Amino acid sequence: MKWNLFIALILVLSSLACDKQDISEIQAAEFIKYYKNYPEFTAADVTQTGSGYALLGTAKTYNSGTQICLIRTDEYGNSIDSARYYGRSLDDQAYCLQVMDDGGFAILGSSKNPATTNFEVFFIRTDSEGDTLWSRTIGESGNVEAKHCERDSQGSFFMAGYVQTTDKAKEVWLFALDKDGNNLWPGTKKYGGEKNDEGHHLQILQNGDLVITGRTNSKPNGTLFYHAFILKTNKDGGLNDFNPITSLNDEEGSCIRALDNSNFLILGTSKGTAGSDISLKGVSSDGLVTEWEKTFSGSGNDIGHSMLADGNSIHILGTMGTTGTYTAISLITTDASGNQTQRSDYGLGSQLSASAFEHTSDGGFIILGTNNYSENNISVALIKIGPDSVF
Repeated sequence: MKWNLFIALILVLSSLACDKQDISEIQAAEFIKYYKNYPEFTAADVTQTGSGYALLGTAKTYNSGTQICLIRTDEYGNSIDSARYYGRSLDDQAYCLQVMDDGGFAILGSSKNPATTNFEVFFIRTDSEGDTLWSRTIGESGNVEAKHCERDSQGSFFMAGYVQTTDKAKEVWLFALDKDGNNLWPGTKKYGGEKNDEGHHLQILQNGDLVITGRTNSKPNGTLFYHAFILKTNKDGGLNDFNPITSLNDEEGSCIRALDNSNFLILGTSKGTAGSDISLKGVSSDGLVTEWEKTFSGSGNDIGHSMLADGNSIHILGTMGTTGTYTAISLITTDASGNQTQRSDYGLGSQLSASAFEHTSDGGFIILGTNNYSENNISVALIKIGPDSVF
């Protein structure tokens, strides 16, 4: 039975809770599990932890409040302990998860300051069971949120997002902490123009420099649209380049992968009058030349979320619009020039949307998404794809 049909049937027939089940012979390589601790639980990020997995999401734990939630599972997706919740204002949002060398976790989210009502960056360092070792809240004079973080070889954390400045305009925001949660730089770094600029994703280069993508409608001057961009800094956050990737459509970058110090892949979303498509570009930063561009579409609004590049293959995770209000999670593989070689859609006939994915140690993938079953019945979906059954 094809996986897309299998998952569609599971979405209709299964309960939305994750319970211990009899283990089938293939469950270690392939499964789908749902997690619904509260009526609304949305996905953020996922990572492998030894033989198991850890998933991060945002749970609406009370009628008017949300908290960051961490769940750890075994290799079959069964919870191995009670969920961990983090927050201070019941208006907290999860974004990014990383597993540390000691088995603990680094969690990036946002939290509303109860005194100022501004959003602030909320960073949490935990032990291997998810219990908090230390945390930091980082605020500005206006709203500030970091959407993605990466860790370097010294254990320092670099995070990118946006800060709201004067007249409600936004600038790209960059910040760094050392391994103990102390400021790595004297202050924050801000980059932008007269309109709105937001950082969505960053990568640390081999020489320690940083590259960031997101969206800007400050550059080029007089633009009518948002554009994806490549922003390059040195290891101390000093600006090297901030260049838009111009387009005739409204676009944004959601993920950047460096092929080397001058050539990059940009995954994002291109919005037109009839809907949106997943966009993949090969870009040279020397003059910011778009060497090639490919789009991938379903039957409605399609969104590019995350990307992995290995050897001569590029793997893309997206949400595809299907029939009516239905959506599916799409896993697309292309060659090094962006030409599609394989594609699988998971959850056809459902309302699954993608969030994050990564390679697993057995050569397959672990995928995290949100199952929008109904307005008051939203759960996190964890999909494990085996190495021999991806396509």
